[in-house]
Amino acid sequence: MKNSVRFPHLYRAPLFADLPEDQITKIIDGCAVQMFDKPTQVLTQGEPAHGMYMIAHGSVEVTCINAEGQSVLIHVMRQVEIFGEVEVLAEKPCAASCSTAANTTLLYCAKPLLYECVKSPVFLRNLMRVSYDRLVRDNTVKFVDQFYPVVQRLCAYLHRLSVDKAEISKTQSDLAGMLGCARQTLNRELGRLRDRSIIEIEKGKIRVTDRSALLRIASESDLRDGKHVN
Repeated sequence: MKNSVRFPHLYRAPLFADLPEDQITKIIDGCAVQMFDKPTQVLTQGEPAHGMYMIAHGSVEVTCINAEGQSVLIHVMRQVEIFGEVEVLAEKPCAASCSTAANTTLLYCAKPLLYECVKSPVFLRNLMRVSYDRLVRDNTVKFVDQFYPVVQRLCAYLHRLSVDKAEISKTQSDLAGMLGCARQTLNRELGRLRDRSIIEIEKGKIRVTDRSALLRIASESDLRDGKHVN
């Protein structure tokens, strides 16, 4: 069975906008299918990338180690998103690490195929549009991380991590590192969310029970003025 038959939803990916169907088929069929039944790191910060990945099913977490050695969650990529292409084309080491969630399927576009693809002006334009959208998203995240209080950043992270399922397999130490805050501060804010029945806390896991409340808290303007919602 051809990849194009197995992954028809990928034809609607932003990377393939305005490309002829036969060209999309050729690209998809030229990619290797990689399936991961458990979380797996596929790109490592500081190491070279040898090809571009597209998410066919599942999700991928993008994390970065900062100067203090903290692991910071940059983004959770979803179906049809791509990664690794910038490092390959720029011949630079990976700017961040990328790890799949369990039950994730990726298409791997090796460097020679990617070089062939960028000969198409339309494909190259789409690639630049994807990069542009990332810049806009990352600028927004940087603004939130710099100016918003811990509770807002925490709710934004939990909302982002619970898109696919309510249960988040992150320890409190993991989350404290991502948020760049003290463990005691994180525990206090998690306790407040638990007391409001927005989350449930288990050993090594957090279960989100009210995603709409997380989104509301993450976007509340009064928290930016140092006020806390009870």
